Amino acid sequence: MKLKISILKFIVLVIIPIKSYSQIAITNINEIAKIKAGTTFFAMKDPTSPKALAYVDAIKKNWTLSKVECIKYTDVEKNIAINNSFVTIGANMTSSNSTMENTDTKIYLELWTTNGNFTYDPKKRKHFNQADKISLATIELFADFTAQNYPSSLYKMDYDANGHLENWSAGILGNYIQQLMVLLNKAEPRETKTTFFNKEDIKKLTSETLYVPDYVMIKFSKNADDESKIFETKEIFEGYNLKYKLLPLLELNDKILNNPTPIYYLLFIKNVNEKFITVTNSKTGEIVYSEYSSSPSNFKPSDMKDIQKAIQKK
Repeated sequence: MKLKISILKFIVLVIIPIKSYSQIAITNINEIAKIKAGTTFFAMKDPTSPKALAYVDAIKKNWTLSKVECIKYTDVEKNIAINNSFVTIGANMTSSNSTMENTDTKIYLELWTTNGNFTYDPKKRKHFNQADKISLATIELFADFTAQNYPSSLYKMDYDANGHLENWSAGILGNYIQQLMVLLNKAEPRETKTTFFNKEDIKKLTSETLYVPDYVMIKFSKNADDESKIFETKEIFEGYNLKYKLLPLLELNDKILNNPTPIYYLLFIKNVNEKFITVTNSKTGEIVYSEYSSSPSNFKPSDMKDIQKAIQKK
């Protein structure tokens, strides 16, 4: 039990100033060649859990940078070695008055390795030091009120997070990994606040349907756990004159995994001080549209209009 608590502290409860990442950020590219020679371990509560199996399948299918295994959180420290790397859900927690009151949290999926200073020895009970961790990539996750305020609760859940992460499913994770493989193989730093669109690919949405998960309709409140208020459809989509379909995340996940032809789907990611809007190709995993805002506002009709402008740009 002590080992598990220690691992949770070093992975999750990291009290450091929040950095501004793009939704997918790449850093420390000199470490990429090193980890290709080792094994990447995706850590979760239980890789054999029925709820984790689709995620494990997505990981093994799409992770091509190195050998890959899925392990329990409690097995992280024993697998730390110079060429090995890890993918874990982490959180940055910060408070302006240096206390845990009024703490803001950013939750992300992180690929990291180590500087080689730690050697696992169960007899000494010496635990991994956060200062010896080297981050290579982060992917922003959109957590609900429960996960924002109690990030360690994610480690008591199966890998599906029990619905507490909005931009999270086996299909979405598979696409994130596909995009990450492309970026890591390029071995180029990815700057923060990245905004772009693939003109040729997103143009296909002039005739195809944009799939939108229905969580974008929630009127999220910063200071309350009430997520019951919903925008009217016309409030968000009035002025968007192309085809779209609003659907639950479970249905979107099914389309990502099982649709015989590519679909294009929107994701909305919001944290304490910024937001991201992306459109992804479900077959390639490529993010074909990415928009950043330094305002952590709810999803707006202007977000849809910006997408339409990009689609129709000549």
